[in-house]
Amino acid sequence: MDPCANVDRIWRRLGRFGRYQVVQLLITLVTIWSAAFSLMSSVFTGHKPVVQCAPIENSTYLNTSDVTRNVRVEYKECGVVIYRNVTNGTTLRQEIPCPAGYQYDIPRDRSLVTEFDLVCDDGSLAEVSQMLTMAGMGLGAVLSSVISDRYGRKVVQVGAHIGIFLAGLGVAFAPNYTVLIILRFISGALQQALAVVGAVIAMEWVPEESRFICEVLGLLFWTTGVVLVTPIAYLMRDNTWREFQIALTLCSSYSLIQYWIQDESVRWLLMNGKTKEAEQILRRAAKWNKVNFDDVISTDAVHANSLDTISRELEGTEMSKEHIQEVGHVENSGSVKSHRDDNGFTVERYSVISIFRNKYILKNSVIMWFTWLTDSLTYFGLTLTATTLAGNRFLNYFLSGAVEYVACFLEYNMMKRIGRRSITIIFHATSAIALLIATLVHSFGGVESSMTTTSLVFTLIGKMAITGSFSTIFLFTPELYPTNLRNVGIGMSSAFARLGGMLSPFAGTLAKQASWAPAAIFTCMCFLVTVAVTNLPETRGVELPSTIGELEEWHKKQTTKKKTNA
Repeated sequence: MDPCANVDRIWRRLGRFGRYQVVQLLITLVTIWSAAFSLMSSVFTGHKPVVQCAPIENSTYLNTSDVTRNVRVEYKECGVVIYRNVTNGTTLRQEIPCPAGYQYDIPRDRSLVTEFDLVCDDGSLAEVSQMLTMAGMGLGAVLSSVISDRYGRKVVQVGAHIGIFLAGLGVAFAPNYTVLIILRFISGALQQALAVVGAVIAMEWVPEESRFICEVLGLLFWTTGVVLVTPIAYLMRDNTWREFQIALTLCSSYSLIQYWIQDESVRWLLMNGKTKEAEQILRRAAKWNKVNFDDVISTDAVHANSLDTISRELEGTEMSKEHIQEVGHVENSGSVKSHRDDNGFTVERYSVISIFRNKYILKNSVIMWFTWLTDSLTYFGLTLTATTLAGNRFLNYFLSGAVEYVACFLEYNMMKRIGRRSITIIFHATSAIALLIATLVHSFGGVESSMTTTSLVFTLIGKMAITGSFSTIFLFTPELYPTNLRNVGIGMSSAFARLGGMLSPFAGTLAKQASWAPAAIFTCMCFLVTVAVTNLPETRGVELPSTIGELEEWHKKQTTKKKTNA
């Protein structure tokens, strides 16, 4: 089989969504539920109940002497106040940390917070656990991309899935807090590896024009995974947090047989010269789809992939080979390396330094870095604190997840009509306004049920909008970079997203000090993004730049167009 076969044409000949592709897509997409369960389980396993100092019995603090007539104890959240009335009529006041430990409004085994007493002075340790999970996600995103490019998508995805299964069981049996956070860090890395590689392999099962559908399907499966956590948590509300953790983890048990039911990416196999394995998979696909294998790989279907690639790159740009070679020398500096391929074209290689040496790329990057930071902080901040909103915590979390279905619907329909920049602006403006109203109603509306409901509704609208934005920038960001800088661009943006994710668990702690503060911060950041994104170019209907030179020409045309319209 020709290693230069046009894989997109092969999938079209097999049927864009034939029986074989549907089965492989389902195997891949269902793993998203495991990723969602692994990340979102902490919303309920780390539930923070009402806490108060446990009653003092037979304590030296209550012993009376000949100068005291009686003792009165006042119990607070993180301490007790002991009042002693002495014989001369004065009262002595002594405040101490809970000497008898803590008592909660739920049994101690219902939450890891109560079991490990992660309250008061140790209260921030619960957020540290979630922060380390997010840090692990950052490490997993970097390592999984490199490993999957070298060793294959299947081995990384299956390995990460089995790892999540084992790490999840380890969390359920963690004997202490130290073991718990180590396993949570590992789970975070594996969760991100599963999600990132799963998204890539899903898109590689279909031709180019169908990849957007896979992205929307991925968001739908993620949302479903987030929502499914609620009924499981509700049905197990009288079980221990360890039993709940085991129940969610068992949903990943099919990872143990996944290696034998999932195939490797045909695109990756051909790119790495593994033509025999690719042919075996395509023969099986043709059989499943009831298509003649010889017709699938006929000459006109696999003819010179490089020619198709070149024609796509040249389409709409009216650039000749000589012009591409000329542009290739525009940025030939220490941050740009170039060589000629077998067709005589100049191929540029960029590095992270290239971002900082070009003013257009740097401007776009700074805006997108702040956008990713904002979206990650706001999304996870609202998700992880959903159970602390007024009302039933199970219902609040369910609604917080369910509104993401609305985001899926809106994003899909908006993508077909308006550009990425416009969608990003609309979603961020909607989120900012909704969260602003929710904050004002919560702060000045009092405790009336109607005001509480209004605040919750606008918070959910804000969550819906930030979900749509987060999904949109996954498509928008790569389109702002030249071809050989796109992986670097999306990788840097993802790093800033992880920073936002690491900060998000502390939104709940901040809310205890000032209930309005988290939403106010989210609102301000969303407003700033709304303004900043107006300075980005629109990418809809535009041929993506292949080199920095093309990107500069694109920006110059955009600037000239703005001045003309003004």
